[in-house]
Amino acid sequence: MDITKSPELAQTRYHIAELLLEFNHPKEFPLYQLLRSFQDFRWVGTYNAEIVINISLDKAPETADMGILRTDDSIAWGDRFRFYEKGDTFITAIVNEKGNGTWYQYSSRNFEESTIYVPESSADEQSAVITWMSMMIFGQASLLHDTIMLHASVVNHKGEGVAFLGKSGTGKSTHSRLWLTHIPNTSLLNDDNPAVRIREEGIFIYGTPWSGKTPCYRNQLLPLKAFVRLEQAPANTFTWQPGIKGFIAVLPSCTAIRWNKDLFSGMNTILEKIVGEIPVGYLQCLPDAAAAQLCHSSIFSSQ
Repeated sequence: MDITKSPELAQTRYHIAELLLEFNHPKEFPLYQLLRSFQDFRWVGTYNAEIVINISLDKAPETADMGILRTDDSIAWGDRFRFYEKGDTFITAIVNEKGNGTWYQYSSRNFEESTIYVPESSADEQSAVITWMSMMIFGQASLLHDTIMLHASVVNHKGEGVAFLGKSGTGKSTHSRLWLTHIPNTSLLNDDNPAVRIREEGIFIYGTPWSGKTPCYRNQLLPLKAFVRLEQAPANTFTWQPGIKGFIAVLPSCTAIRWNKDLFSGMNTILEKIVGEIPVGYLQCLPDAAAAQLCHSSIFSSQ
């Protein structure tokens, strides 16, 4: 998996949720231009990186035995996607757009180091696939550092973060937009994949380079005020979900592959600590201003 450190290789580093993500890549490979959503996270320093991704233009070491096929289910890539486990390595395969080559990602057991093999592909495809693969890698490796990536939309209200959770299509982005429109002093932090981290000072939520279809790539952190799980309903009601109910409400939105038992167990431990300090609400709602106002008043009524 190692790439020989030679003068022909360059390093590009990004600081995301207080973790250093390092790319080692051929100098001629325009990584910085491809990863435009990462630009606000660019880091220049000498600290050791917690997460390393090597970019290789060589042919991937494909073999007839790719290991155990763990899943071929992907919303993003459809039937072009395969995910394998082989010994202490996880292998992600995505057929390229032309159908004449395959992207391969070889990752160590805990995703601390990965190599992405780039097939024949356009700049747009390279941007999309490397962005997605790096998100997947970061989501696993960050679990080693008291950090969880969420599928959520997050607003910043007066310097505190509120994370809206729910199944795809529930209306997380819609509800965030309702806050932006109807709740003063509100802005968007991230619209798809924020990170939550345990710090000595408390629980914080971070913007990341991954924000779904909404270009909101803010290198910011906020104290996390609350989680709110959304569900579409014919009327607006808000209830708090204490204890195990809160844990169960947040768990489906967390990023961890179940085939690495250590990472999955670690994620549960981190989440248990987080929901022990951060309240979790359940909002059954319509896509209207009253839903945003009810949610806001329920969370901030004591302020």
